[in-house]
Amino acid sequence: MKKYLLAVFACLSLSFITEEVKQGVITYTTKINMHKRIPPDQEEMKKMIPEFNSVQNQLLFNEMESLFKPLPADENPFDNGGGGSWTGTAPGGGMRTIRMVLQNETYLNRDADLMTQLRDFMGKKYIIKKEPKRIPWKLGSETKQLLGYACKDASYTDENQRKVRAWYTEDLRIPIGPEGFHGLPGLILEVDVNEGEMLITADKLDLRALKKNELKEPKGGEELTEEAYQAMVKEQMEKMGAQSGPGGMRMIIRN
Repeated sequence: MKKYLLAVFACLSLSFITEEVKQGVITYTTKINMHKRIPPDQEEMKKMIPEFNSVQNQLLFNEMESLFKPLPADENPFDNGGGGSWTGTAPGGGMRTIRMVLQNETYLNRDADLMTQLRDFMGKKYIIKKEPKRIPWKLGSETKQLLGYACKDASYTDENQRKVRAWYTEDLRIPIGPEGFHGLPGLILEVDVNEGEMLITADKLDLRALKKNELKEPKGGEELTEEAYQAMVKEQMEKMGAQSGPGGMRMIIRN
């Protein structure tokens, strides 16, 4: 009887958590395999940079809103100034510096069906407002534990032909996740892009009331459409011979 009562109590407690969780903060680590992003004709670049680059971000959420943003510099164990930089010898001699910068924010208002993105590009901020895309998730049957929560998998292939696989928990029925990933029947605790090219994993989940103005829509940048912003980035990247990746990361090569 005692074991039965304990089991009932555990189920009731889980139900209470599932129903009552309205606000909180999640810390994620984004680990990017830089070597996988180097084109086959530029293999020598692998000698210039470490294989992985990591950064931490926060996802703040309430009942209808969420904000994914960089962890403050004084709290980010991976931050050594602007997201990380390394110097190495380039093929043919000379020094090159490669700097990764992750300063973007993604705000989602599910009630207004609005996504606002803050993009920091070449020292200037841009604001992009749009209707969030409906991600064509395919629910899977595999399970695993993350942060003590039972998680299920879901996957899809995005418009850039990247394979995306997410792990979400139905114990926390909030259809949000890191970056712009959302729309699953539970909180997303991990996202794997292209089998390890980018891995976003939840490290800490703090279910608490948010402070006043802790979660707010990004402002303070030039407003552009998604199409205009992407065209500008492509043009600048081609001029510099650099590449741009998800999460707003830039790889700038200076001779």
